[in-house]
This record gives sequence, structure tokens and C-alpha cells, in this order.
Amino acid sequence: MSRQYESYGNYPGMLSSTFEIHIYKAQDLVQEHMLGDFFELYCVHDGNARVEMRDCEYEVSRGDILLLPPRTLCTVKMLSKSYEWISLLMNPWYLSRLSSHRTNLTNCFVSAEQNHFLFRAEPFMRNRIVSILTELLEESSGQEFGKDILMEADVRRLLIIVNRYMHLNIQKEKATIENVISYINQHYTESITLDFLCDKFYISKFYLSRSYERVTGKSIYQYILEKRMIMARQLLIGGEKPTDIYALCGFNQYSNFYRAFKKYYHMSPSEFIKNEV
Repeated sequence: MSRQYESYGNYPGMLSSTFEIHIYKAQDLVQEHMLGDFFELYCVHDGNARVEMRDCEYEVSRGDILLLPPRTLCTVKMLSKSYEWISLLMNPWYLSRLSSHRTNLTNCFVSAEQNHFLFRAEPFMRNRIVSILTELLEESSGQEFGKDILMEADVRRLLIIVNRYMHLNIQKEKATIENVISYINQHYTESITLDFLCDKFYISKFYLSRSYERVTGKSIYQYILEKRMIMARQLLIGGEKPTDIYALCGFNQYSNFYRAFKKYYHMSPSEFIKNEV
């Protein structure tokens, strides 16, 4: 079927009271994407772009999905000559009607707002999602018997798949962060970098940093520093000299230890010892 692209610049917003699906081909290098009072599943269909929203920035490519809650503003900057995306817009009350007392189909959007908006799945899952979106596009442009029922079934199936996959990822994420915390607790006196942890646990920097802070309430750097400073405090109280303990606390130079200690405790190691004696 020949693809009928729409002009995003002239699109006034969501006109349907239930859901709509559109496919766009970008013409401008930079676009402001402002969502109204509806949810959007934004799927990159072709090309690459950088998306900036709130305090997040993502580089997206074919099959990547953004789960956007109502009133979300994002800036899309093309990184390729051609850029296409599929937009599935859904009215909140409509999703409420599609949901049940046990299954809330908007959970994936709530989770995206709390965690991160980018939904990136394995290739087989990407293909599955794109296939459903493509079917929705084809049905929306035709007048076949049962079109409304089939499209509604596809919307429900799509959101169930996304919610299931996201829930599974959250469980895996929690287990991974617990393993990272356990490793840091056992090795915080050694050299630990973000790159090292990413390689060891097969996780991206953005994903690890964001997930770790959400689970612990601290950045990885803050967590490691706190463990080292507590250890330094205990050693100094025990009578050890500052110049003898910096390596034991995971610092490669005394000057780095001194600066970190003074910033953390608001006094130098020697001043700390005087106050404790």
C-alpha cells in the first residue's frame, strides 16, 4: 500500500473522542511537539532524531517508542535526511473504558512519567509493535467491515503488550540495581567508575544512573562517597592517621581524599580528629 503521509505543521490536535493514528514525514530539521489533553504513543518509523523533553534527552531510531502523558512538550531535532514517525493518540476517558478494574492500560504512561519516557525493546518486540501500528494505519484508511472493532482490539492489544514488557523490565531493573548496590558495598574501597559498572552489568549509562538514583535516592558517586567517608570517619576515630588511610578508603591520592573529606564533613581530617579527641 502506498504510504499517505500527513503534514504535522497543519495538524490541529486530536479531533476524535476515542483515538487516532497518523504517520508523518518531517520536513523541518527542528520541530516542537506539544501534546494536548491526551496520551500519545510516538513510534519512530524511519530515520534518527534527538528528542529533548523535561530534563531528558534521547537519541531515537526506527522502532523506538516514546510514551507521552498529556500536556507533554518535546523538541525533535532530525539527525538523518529523512525522518518519519507514527503517532497514536488516545483520549484518557477512552483508555479508562478499555481498561478493567484489574487492568489499567494507562500504567505504562504513568511509569514512563516517573521513570523515563523512552521505551526501547528487543528487535522482535519492536517488530511486533510496529506491525500492530501498521495494521492500525491500514485499517484507518479503509472502510472494511468491522474496522472499528478490529482497530479497538489492536489498540487494547498494543497497550497490553507495552505494559507487560515494561513491567518485566522494571522487575529486571530492580534486580540489576540490587546487584549493583551489592557490588559497591563489597568493593567501594576499590576504583569504581560508571563505565566499569555499565560494562560489568551490561547496562547503559543513562539507564544505570537514572535507575540507581530512583531506587536509592542518591547518585552512584554520592553513594560510593558516603560509604568511603563513613569508613574514613571510623578509621580516624580509631586513631589512624589521615595520610595512612586514604588508600584504604578508595582514593588514589591524599589530595583527592582531603578535598572529598573536607567537602563532606565541612572540616579537614586534622580538624575532625581534634574535635573528636
